[in-house]
Amino acid sequence: MQKSTAPTFIFKKQSARKLLPAVSSSDNKASRGRSLLLAGSAEYPGAGILAAKAAQRMGSGYVTLAQKNIPAALLENPDFLLCDLNKKSWNDVQSDAVLIGPGFGVNEFTASVIEELKEKKIERVVLDADALTVCAKKNLFPLLPTWIVTPHSGELARCLKISSEEIQKDRVAAIEKAQALFQCVVLLKGHGTLIANQKRIYKIASGNSALAKAGTGDVLAGVITALRAQGLSPTRAALLGAYVHGATANLWKANKRDLLSMTASDVLDYLPKVLFILRRGA
Repeated sequence: MQKSTAPTFIFKKQSARKLLPAVSSSDNKASRGRSLLLAGSAEYPGAGILAAKAAQRMGSGYVTLAQKNIPAALLENPDFLLCDLNKKSWNDVQSDAVLIGPGFGVNEFTASVIEELKEKKIERVVLDADALTVCAKKNLFPLLPTWIVTPHSGELARCLKISSEEIQKDRVAAIEKAQALFQCVVLLKGHGTLIANQKRIYKIASGNSALAKAGTGDVLAGVITALRAQGLSPTRAALLGAYVHGATANLWKANKRDLLSMTASDVLDYLPKVLFILRRGA
């Protein structure tokens, strides 16, 4: 892979604050956006729960978690809606933005949903985790330019058909190549999160190694989906979502908590605090 010489633009707190969705006394649950999450499964129920809770924390007025064979554990979460895909089609759920992938399974059904979303030209779509592996296996590239993909280096390696070590050697070159392949907004997770659209590459000025835990990516995917449901553009949703996600880890460290100890549920708990600080401009 040829070494990149492209400039990166640092995305900081001041810029993130400007992108926060406005809060109005006239808001209602419909005006805050409807998020549909095709996430989780009997094998990985936590992925869907984390993504759904994150979408709620980030302001989505309605959150529907859709999967096959709803486990009993999900019935204990009264804050979001459930859609059993064995009984109802995801097409029948009203939504402003769709997430597919976290813990959803690498299978023909996942592929069929992605293909249908493309065919119907659904604009506000976020692809993560298993959905990206399916794209690589089925060669479903390119995607719609208004979509967002959120790979880590391993998932991106499968898509680009190179090693994750090669990606880590030059992450900027890797995300350039990824954007050319996907032809949408690409968010490359990891140390120094990068976001690329057709014009620019951004580096997120927040985050630390406390986020190196299973489930934190599911939270990020839910956060970004909620922002798309509330009307932010693909680039702005990715930038703000990545910044606040990373800022939870910065706040965790500032509160004198060890970086080894943070969990995905802690990210959820810290999101309201980060948003309050960011909106207040402190």
